[in-house]
Amino acid sequence: MQTYLMPITLEEAILLAFEMLTILVTVATVITALTPSRWDNRMLDRVFQFMNLIAGNVGQNRNADDR
Repeated sequence: MQTYLMPITLEEAILLAFEMLTILVTVATVITALTPSRWDNRMLDRVFQFMNLIAGNVGQNRNADDR
């Protein structure tokens, strides 16, 4: 069975990129809301700082334990 990749239009590519970005931000928001913002492990702390950035938890919008 052969599978052919169908070429997509620019409009479809933009919509797909927007959907993927929306999913990424939503997942990052859920993960950062359910986990603490600070970790003892330096690598995990960096990862979750990046996740907070993706989720939009910057400036006045922070996790509850950041206040």
